[in-house]
Parts: sequence; structure tokens; C-alpha cells
Amino acid sequence: MKRSRRLSHIHWLEERTGLLTLTARLLEGRVERRGAWLRTTGMTCFILLLIMAVTGAILGLFYTPSPDSAYKDILALEANPMTRFLRGLHHWGAAALILFSLLTIVRMFFGAEYRRRGDLPWIASILFFILVLKLQLTGHLLPWDTSAVATAGIEAGIAGNVWVVGPYLQRFLLGGPLLNADTLTRWYGFHVLLLPAALLLLVGLPLLASRLRPVGAQEETAEPDAAAPTDPYYPTHMAREMVVAAGVFLAIAALAHFTRTPLEQEATAENLQGYVARAEWYVMPLHALIEIPPFNNAALEPIASVLLPGALITALILLPFLDRSPERRLRRRPFALIAGVLTLTAAIALSVYSLWKEQPPASAPSGSSPAGQQAAPPPADAGGLNLERVAQGKQLYEAQGCGGCHRIAGQGSQMGTDLTAIGRRRPDREWHIAHLVDPKTKIPGSPMPTYAHLKREELEALAEYLVSLR
Repeated sequence: MKRSRRLSHIHWLEERTGLLTLTARLLEGRVERRGAWLRTTGMTCFILLLIMAVTGAILGLFYTPSPDSAYKDILALEANPMTRFLRGLHHWGAAALILFSLLTIVRMFFGAEYRRRGDLPWIASILFFILVLKLQLTGHLLPWDTSAVATAGIEAGIAGNVWVVGPYLQRFLLGGPLLNADTLTRWYGFHVLLLPAALLLLVGLPLLASRLRPVGAQEETAEPDAAAPTDPYYPTHMAREMVVAAGVFLAIAALAHFTRTPLEQEATAENLQGYVARAEWYVMPLHALIEIPPFNNAALEPIASVLLPGALITALILLPFLDRSPERRLRRRPFALIAGVLTLTAAIALSVYSLWKEQPPASAPSGSSPAGQQAAPPPADAGGLNLERVAQGKQLYEAQGCGGCHRIAGQGSQMGTDLTAIGRRRPDREWHIAHLVDPKTKIPGSPMPTYAHLKREELEALAEYLVSLR
């Protein structure tokens, strides 16, 4: 009696929703046995995304996107063992999601899985990786600690250097001319509304439609290597996916339980003074690239920050339409092998370079400037300069707290433009004076505050010091 009633409920649900038929369609298909364990990364990404959604929704109940409350809310989360564990799951799960989405792209590239009907999953995987990075970047600001705010300032500064549209793009990202409460609200909206919606529309729905295409279409466009042994997706391959996903979940759960999720000091003006932000691991290659000559010049920085990554992404998206060869074996695709290995090697080398570059000098003394920050070094070449005025300008630079936004020779914050070689890039003193008085007249949309309150001789001294930085 109970069994028949339960079956009638299932029959009622199937009649009105077709849920059982949909589930059966999703579980159809076969998977090539060779390399089957490598093909578990997609399901792992899906499970991790569910973990992100659930933990993020719960944590959002205890969070207020306001500079006055955000950091205090995070401290309250850390004070409770359960919410601290959930925050750890969210943090480490996000890191695992980036890694596994990248592994999916690498696997599909070297296995030529972007061919034929694999073109849509390939493009979706690339878009998924980009959106996951954006989710990580926007979520990183939410704790409103020194690392979050300084890093957000750096990312907005990189966007601000893009030719023509940079100032407007920077203003859009910041929600105004400066990084403030509007920025936090905007990035919170990106993180919980716009980016998840983009993930659903640009990745989720196309992949679902691809999976639900008619069976005849799947057979008609099957890969030519029909002699390779295969396993049914359900239950054989799905069991592999569940084993890998369970292992990943246990790993991030252990990290969440036994380690503390990173949290630095609250992002106050005092704590940010002289704070030097370090690039997060997932953007290290990009940050290292823009520090390598000639890309460390603000005028050429967009080549490294926009053109080169954009060209790589465009080439990857177009790859299924450019590579029509039926060959899938890697040893018979030497160009793909060399290109893939070189790209991965370059990314790893840039990350190592970024780590080495950010190491503080072993003998750096702690000066009397704020936060124990060493004062900016004097210019090496004083030719054609008024040394007395340079010294006055240096004192003004420190008194005005310019190191809270700018960096000179590795000292100071990365929130604003790096001034290490500004004198070589911009040797015109009058340009600097005009920029100090009204920054937006020289750099439209600049978040830098005006220094029109300074006397003319003080502005000249500051300009002289900036020109001396060569």
C-alpha cells in the first residue's frame, strides 16, 4: 500500500515536470575508459560550485556590505566555530574551484576534447574559469581588511591604465572616483548577483542544452576512435566522479577545520599607511608580467594586462574552429604540445618571479615613518635638479602620506601608480604641478585627491622630487 502510494507520487511528479525523464537523459552516454579519471574535473567543479553557493548564502545572512560593519561581521564569524568552519570551506573551496576549472581547460586542450561536439563545453569551460576568477576577485574585498582594500585598489589601478576607456572603467569598478563604501557595495552586488547570473546564463544553460541534445545527434557526431573501450556514464563513470569530489571535499574540509582563513587588520587609514599588498596566487602571472620591462611603464602596461591575456583567451575560444584535424593523440600534435607546455611554463615562471619580487629586503631597516616603513630613497642622479627643493619635496611626500597610495622602489602601497621611475616617464615639472592641483585634468576619472591647498612653492618642491625619481 505504501509502495503504491509512493509510486503514485513519483508518477504525479513525472507527469507534471518530466523530472525523471530529464534525469535519465542527463545520465545517458558513455565515457572513454582511457583517461577517465582525468575527466572527473567537471563534476568536481560542479560540486565545488554548490559548496560555494550554500556556504556563501549562509555567510551572507551574517554579513553587511558596509565599511563600518564588514570587518566586524567577519570577526564575529571567526568567533563562532561553525561559521568559522563555513568561512573556511568557502575560502578553500574557492581556491580549489580555480584549480579544477584550470585543470579542466588543460585536460581538454591536451586531449583535443574541444573538437566536434566538444566545442561548446570547451568555450563554456573558458568562460567558467574567467567568471570564477572574477568571483574570487570581488569576494576578496568583502572582509574589508588591509589586504582586501589594497588589492582592490591595485586591480582598479590596472584597469585605470587601459587606453582610452581606462579612467571610465576604473570609475565603474570603484563606484566613483575613490575606493570607498560605494566600491564595497558594488563589488558585493557583482559577487552575489551579477556574476552568478552570468555563470548560469553563459555556462550553465548552454551546457545543459548540450547535454540534453537528441541521442541521435550524439551518435551522429561521435568521435572516430570507436574502437577505444568505454564505460557507461551511469553508474561507472559517475562513481569515479563522486570518489574524486568526495576526496576534494574532505581535503578542503580538513583545511577549513585545522587552519585559519586569512584575515589581516581592518582597512583603516592608519593601518593602510605604508601597507604593501602582495598579489594573490591566482593573479601572480599577470602582476609579474606588468612589472617586467617594458610593461612596467604605465603607457605600455595595457599590453600586458589586456592585449596579451585577451589574445590568449580569444585564441583558445577560436581553437575548435581553427583546429579541424581529427587527430587526438598528443604525440601526433607537436604544435599543441609545444604551445601548451610553453604557456604553462611561462605562467609558472611568472608566478615564481612574482614571489621572488615580493620578498622584502633582508636588511631593510625600520625607519621612523608610519608603520615602520622605510622612507623613499633619494634620487641617484641629481643632474639638473635643485637638491634643496628635492629634499623639501621628499619631506612633503612623507608628510602628506603619499606612501599610503603610491610605491617608490618597493616601498609604500600599490594602491596607486608606482612612482619609482615617474621622473623618467614624465620629466615635465609643470605637468606634475597641474596634476597635483587638479588630477582629473591630466588623467580623466583619476581617484587621486586634489592638493590645491598647498602653496605654489610646496607644489614646485613636490614636482621637483617626482622628477628626481628616475
